Amino acid sequence: MNALKALVHRIGRWYIRRICLSEFQGQTFSHHNERPIEYRFALQALAVARPKTVLDVGTGATAWPHLLRNCGLVVTAIDNVRDYWPAGMVNRHWTVLDVDITNPDSFSGSFDAITCISVLEHIEDYETAVQNMPALLTLGGLLILTCPNVYKRPDALYGQDLPYICRSYSSQQLEKWLALGASLERRELWRLFSGPVWATGQRVSWELAESPDKPHQLGCFVLRKRDRANAHRPGAE
Repeated sequence: MNALKALVHRIGRWYIRRICLSEFQGQTFSHHNERPIEYRFALQALAVARPKTVLDVGTGATAWPHLLRNCGLVVTAIDNVRDYWPAGMVNRHWTVLDVDITNPDSFSGSFDAITCISVLEHIEDYETAVQNMPALLTLGGLLILTCPNVYKRPDALYGQDLPYICRSYSSQQLEKWLALGASLERRELWRLFSGPVWATGQRVSWELAESPDKPHQLGCFVLRKRDRANAHRPGAE
């Protein structure tokens, strides 16, 4: 049995090395994406709050949970694998539980922080998703959201052929999220394109919008779970 286990592990390590080598050799540069902004924003919020447990919603095949674990956090990753990834999905960086955040009946837990990086705009029933996430937070816990705007438009630079939905959010949606029992601890709004929404116009030098009324296509938010009586602090930055 030990010999068989050693052989399986050896084959597995060989296969992983082949995958990594193929990814390394197949690299090409097309353009920078928004992840440096989003990951930096989320890591900064986590560094200040120093939670022990984190839930990542909509992990997909990313290495984000593995990065969080390298920071010392206890990490749980979930994704609607069965419905959202009909061809199947394997994350070679971390175990991803097949959980639909809009219907998490079979999932329970309590976390000090939740991250949801560029996921909410792809969830059809996003309102239910936002309602369910605070229920998994401890009181005072953080919900870290990043939301690029819609890019599945005829005038977009890319994205028209993507199989999943995309959408934009406004301050009205943010007000509804805060009304669920949260305060806005921090917000960053970024302009990455010259057009009105994501991937429209031309790519421009990344610029932090000075206020919500300035052009922007990417929003990053830290919400803190409060009781409803003390939920919304207007004007929080």
